[in-house]
Amino acid sequence: MSKHGLIGLTRSVAVMYRNAGIRANAIAPGGTRTGISVNADPAGHGPRVLAQYMHHVGRVAEPEEQAAAIVFLASDAAANITGVVLPVDNGWSAI
Repeated sequence: MSKHGLIGLTRSVAVMYRNAGIRANAIAPGGTRTGISVNADPAGHGPRVLAQYMHHVGRVAEPEEQAAAIVFLASDAAANITGVVLPVDNGWSAI
């Protein structure tokens, strides 16, 4: 699904079901540390290509930081928040 499709779906569901007490939110994660290795490319293209973009990424998030945003949006503290796509990307989307 495209990013716009996910954003549109989140907002549409939020409006359609808000009177039923159903909230629809999403996160837009930035760079996140995973177990995936870019060094798996035998030609070494991955690290070379990614290096030119890494200065935009800044600090890479831990998976727990992405999970914390999800837990917040699902919590009672966010009871009046619906239709939101929350960037969790260390400001990358602001560039």
